[in-house]
Amino acid sequence: MNVTYTSNTISKPAKRLKSRMKHKRLLILLSLPLFLFSSTWLPESSPLHEAMQWAGYFLIILGVAVRIYCSLYIGGRKDSDIITHGPFSVVRNPLYVGSFIAVIGIGLQTASLILVGVMILGFLLYYPYVVKAEEGYLEQKFGKKYRSYKAIVPRWVPNLSLWKSPEEIMIKPYFVFRTITDSFGFFLALPILETLHYMHQTGQLKTFLYLF
Repeated sequence: MNVTYTSNTISKPAKRLKSRMKHKRLLILLSLPLFLFSSTWLPESSPLHEAMQWAGYFLIILGVAVRIYCSLYIGGRKDSDIITHGPFSVVRNPLYVGSFIAVIGIGLQTASLILVGVMILGFLLYYPYVVKAEEGYLEQKFGKKYRSYKAIVPRWVPNLSLWKSPEEIMIKPYFVFRTITDSFGFFLALPILETLHYMHQTGQLKTFLYLF
């Protein structure tokens, strides 16, 4: 699919963000029945169940930490300059990498490899299009400067050998705080999943499908 960028598109980054949030809500609604009416076949006391849940905790915390760390470098400057240092020196989309890590963590909390796969698939189907649209916007706005950055720094898989960072950076607390509050959604998934699990265990929610 080819994406056409107009001056109207370029002048409205907030509109793109609002559209992305609507898409996220739609994806959550579409996947909700799967979480409501399915359960894992793994016994809660099994070592594999425990291992998956602990790995989930770790990845959610790691993903949120990555997002907050990235916001120290880019908060409020995404549409005014190209950030090429810190985490942005090793991968072009470190905020989305952090989100991807946290999404895998949420999937692991279900103790179902199928649900992990569904969440990864949803991310991989949607976010490459989002990134392509954003990169087209940045390329039109910053031209050669962004194309040079794009030619060196990978899109998804960090290349740690490229790391560079100044001794000091200017931090805008409001944008860091906004990233922290936005990240609460990842932690909110934990009590929701625990509640659903309890309701399945007590029969308040009927299980129609047991997933591996």
